[in-house]
Formats: sequence, structure tokens, C-alpha cells
Amino acid sequence: MLQKGLEYDDVISEVEKALSEDFHFEDGKILGSMCTQPLDVAIDTHGMFIESNLGNPGLYPGTRRLEGKIVEMMAELLNGKGVTGRVLEGGTEANLTALWIARNLTGRKEVILGRNAHFSIRKACDILKMIPREVDVDEDHVMDVGEVEKHIGDDTAAVVATAGTTEFGLVDPIDKLSKLCEEHTWFHVDAAWGGFILPFLDDVPAFDFRNAGLSSMNADGHKMGMSTIPSAVFLLRKEEDLQNIAFESPYLTSVFQTTVLGTRASAGVPSLYATMMSMGRDGYRENVESCMSRTRQLARTVKDMGLRLVTEPVTNILAVRLKDPVSVKDHLERRGWHLSLTKHPEALRLVVMPHATEETLDVLIEDMTSACRELGEI
Repeated sequence: MLQKGLEYDDVISEVEKALSEDFHFEDGKILGSMCTQPLDVAIDTHGMFIESNLGNPGLYPGTRRLEGKIVEMMAELLNGKGVTGRVLEGGTEANLTALWIARNLTGRKEVILGRNAHFSIRKACDILKMIPREVDVDEDHVMDVGEVEKHIGDDTAAVVATAGTTEFGLVDPIDKLSKLCEEHTWFHVDAAWGGFILPFLDDVPAFDFRNAGLSSMNADGHKMGMSTIPSAVFLLRKEEDLQNIAFESPYLTSVFQTTVLGTRASAGVPSLYATMMSMGRDGYRENVESCMSRTRQLARTVKDMGLRLVTEPVTNILAVRLKDPVSVKDHLERRGWHLSLTKHPEALRLVVMPHATEETLDVLIEDMTSACRELGEI
């Protein structure tokens, strides 16, 4: 209920109380989230641009210039010479945008996606009145290429693959899927998770614009990009494809809008730019290598406990097989840990983000061992 205005200090006190009720990455006990503490430079620059709105870009040429620089850096990182794009709110908006373009460009409505795809793809299909054709995963828990080949046809508007699946952090066979899609349909890769990880890993098959059939791709800056929420980079090969979703906006400083949102919270743009410039390639590589080192060590420790993994980690996500993951998760939550489950009925999911230090994971293992013994898992 809206009441008489409060004094500044009273308002701040009330909001700080709400903040104290939230959980925070600095505590080190959040291992179910793909986000982490942003860099200080990300936080500082976010606050500087709090009124920026790229929905009306003529008023914010500096913010727009930084957006262009981000797109250039991400295009280079993802081997997309001449690729264009936008900084959007997150993977959900990027996935929706990709399918919106695909539908309007092809005049078709079917979307082929894997059972391992992020739920935002199904959400986008519902919003756009498109038809999701879900294919199974293979024994490696990635999209089954043979199944995609069976389903792809004249009614296919888009095929969607994932570079860094949400549940297990795995990479679909993008090179093979690209060849199926080349010159036949739109091919979108959701790299919300993997976009700031895979470029810094060795021996990863080509997952990016090196694949000629790839039409669009996205990567979240507010995950392993180390920026503030929200920031996601959406890339596509051809600027002109955005005209398929263009709407006239004569009362604004742009003639057309080519994004889902009108008003766009744009402070994430300078935040991500500052983060990328501060981290650089070496900083991101070191960050990824550190997280992967802790992930692999955690995997070895879990196996030494007598437990099994659903799959060996490709990125910094670990899925532990348990007879009753719900009970183990509940037990650990009572000790202050925040983990997550998956659609797999026997998996407890751990995301090893930068805030999950070696010391933190040592304590987790102690608590997890105790929980598993008490519940008869080991």
C-alpha cells in the first residue's frame, strides 16, 4: 500500500533489511547458480550509466558506441568476421530474438531443439506461436545428430543447439549440426553459458562462427563474463536480417527498433565493456582455468567418496549421481548450501563459479560426505 513518503534514511534502512534477507555470492555457499560476484569495475560503471536507454539510442551515443565495441570484441572472440549484433538483457531475450528472426525470415514455424535445451527456447516458441520439435540426446547427453536429420525439413524455421548446457555444461555437436542447416534453415547456438568459457579451453571442437551454417549466437556477460546483471551479447551474421523484426518508432531517435524490448536497461553495456577491457584474454583464460581446476578436483574427490558422475565435466558444472538427490540437497540446504537439481532423476548439480574457492569446496565436501553417509548414499 502506497503511504506517506518516508525520510531517505528510513527508506534506505528498509531496503537494506530486504538485502540482508537475500543470499549473496560472497558467502561462497551458492553452488547452484551460473552467476557470480561481478568485478568492482563492473559494479562501478553500471551505476554511472543507470539512466541509459538504448531503446532511444540517439540520446545515448556514448553507450551505443560501447555496445558496438562489445559486439566487435565478441565477434572476434567467437571467430565471426563481419558479424553484427546487440547487447540484450540475457539469454532468454537473445533466444527469443533469434527465433523471431527465423520465423519471419523463413515463413516457417517449426523449431528443432534438443531435450537438453534451455527452457527459454520452449518459452520463445510459445510466445511466437512456433512448434517445438524436441529430439532426444545421445549417450553423451548432447543433441543426437541423427535425430535432427530425421526431423529437419521444409517446415523447419530453425535448429537450436547449445554450447554449454544449463544442466551439465556440455556442448552439442555444433559442427555436424551446422552442416545439416547450411543453406537450408536458420541455425542458432545458445552459448549463454559457454560463450565466455569455451574460447579459453583447449581441444574444444569448433562451436562458433567458424561453422558456415551458423546464423546467430548469444553469450551472457553476467555469467562467466563477470559483469553485472543484465548483459548478454546477441550476434548474427547479417545486419539486414534484423529488418525482419523491425518496427517503426518515429517518436524516438531511431527510425526503427529491432529488439524485443522498447525501453532497454542499458547500464549493463558499460559494465560489460569495462569488464572485458579489464579482464582481457589472459584474465578470462586464467579465470576459466582456475574454475576448471577446482571442478576437476571436486570431481576426483566425489569419486573418491564412492559416488559417480553423470558425465565428466566439459565446463565448470558437475553433476553427481545420487539415489536420492532431493534429500541430499535438502540436507545440505539446512547447512546453508544452495545447490540445484536437474531433469535427470539421479543428479545433484554443482556450479563451480569464481566465488567457490578451494576452502569453500573443502567445507562442502565435509558436509556432503556427512549427508551422504547419513542418507545411505555411501
